[in-house]
Amino acid sequence: MKAPFGTATRSDLWLAVALAAAVIVGTAIGAVRRVLQILPNQDVPVEVYFESQQQAIAIAGLAEPVRVDLDHATIRVSDLAPASYVSAIAAVVVPAVAVIGVMVCISWLCRNLAGGVFFSRTNTRLVTTTSLLIVGGWLVSSLARTMASNGALATVTPEAADVSVSMQFSPMYLFIAIVVGSLAAAFHAGERMQRDAEGLV
Repeated sequence: MKAPFGTATRSDLWLAVALAAAVIVGTAIGAVRRVLQILPNQDVPVEVYFESQQQAIAIAGLAEPVRVDLDHATIRVSDLAPASYVSAIAAVVVPAVAVIGVMVCISWLCRNLAGGVFFSRTNTRLVTTTSLLIVGGWLVSSLARTMASNGALATVTPEAADVSVSMQFSPMYLFIAIVVGSLAAAFHAGERMQRDAEGLV
């Protein structure tokens, strides 16, 4: 279905495409830099989440240590085991690929809308793919981070088995995926109504 768009709306859509391209470039550069830190398998930064606990830490500019609640920290380890090494790389690559994939889908969708194409099978698939990328990237990256955290702790100390590492599942990503999935359902319904209307003409 072709829907008319004004000049201002088309400009907004193309601006969204430009912003998505900027996000793609920034995400790719950031991911490459982080992977390059991991590849030598020396002094690898690994973020570890654990049960909240109070610790006294020194803060620059303060004379005495301050007690704070800690629930995560970044530790640096070398010579990670193969599984942990791959997990550390996946924890960087997977979310980056998901973000880039989402931005590509959004750019493609905006281009179609700017061209006056609203309800179409392509647009429905783009919105559905966006939702799946959000969910898949969220789940796989969370699993990879947890595996990398466990491996990093095991490399640092043999007492790592006594440390409770928590898996991070932010409900925000699930909520966003549900919203986008609802939009996909709306696009699919509009596409079906469009086909039915064309069949009556």
